[in-house]
Amino acid sequence: MSSPVLRNYRGRFPFKLATTSYIYPDEIVPNVAKLAPCFDEIELVLFEGHGSIPNKVQINNLIKLSHLHRLGFNVHLPIDIFLGDESDEIRSKGVSIVKRVIERTLPLNPSVYILHLDLRNETGQNQTDIGIWQRRIGRSIKEMAGYGIELNRISIETLGYPFEWIEAIVKEFGFSICLDIGHILFYGQDLQSYLKSYLPNTSIIHLHGFQNGIDHLGIDRLPESPLKLIFSSLRSYRGIVSLEVFSMEDLNRSLIILEELWGRR
Repeated sequence: MSSPVLRNYRGRFPFKLATTSYIYPDEIVPNVAKLAPCFDEIELVLFEGHGSIPNKVQINNLIKLSHLHRLGFNVHLPIDIFLGDESDEIRSKGVSIVKRVIERTLPLNPSVYILHLDLRNETGQNQTDIGIWQRRIGRSIKEMAGYGIELNRISIETLGYPFEWIEAIVKEFGFSICLDIGHILFYGQDLQSYLKSYLPNTSIIHLHGFQNGIDHLGIDRLPESPLKLIFSSLRSYRGIVSLEVFSMEDLNRSLIILEELWGRR
């Protein structure tokens, strides 16, 4: 069965519309080649620090696609890094992975690099002393800055813990915010409060739905009330909106809702 043909959504909204590089069950370059004519940007999702970083041939092919379609990229840094871990070695390893990914992908001139400041350590356990965790995060970021990484190009994603816990760190180092609306709703956080507090400093929004404990589904799975609030906020937003889903089915369902609600006044 052939996949549905996507419409061209480039330049149709005041924000830049993106989706992930894993819509089709294929590698990163074929995904981008198929999606490039339809979106303003592609979110290059690099799940792991080892094995998912594009090689030089892939980077060159992505550059060609970018020039051909006037396509932008943003890069989701690997999620298997733990910059607040108790171990100096694990934190430094994470910083080194960030450095390597940025160096490899910099020729793509990404609009932003998305970073998780995970509350967990490498074994998956949440930190219990938030103050110590915050100080470790700060030391890791200072180490990153020592590598010459442009911190103002990094966007810190909202996760399962209250964003206030790292708000001071974001301000201190000049980061922007990746407002993951799917996460905010999934974890039962106050969407209206997050939009009011953080949307002005948000460079990219992650938009996805969830159901029965499964995240990153189409936005058709979101209740009507938050959807109305989201689209009301998007009217004045000029950053990037990434439909952060990982299948053609979820992408198409999300695009249908996007068109339907955007057409309402």
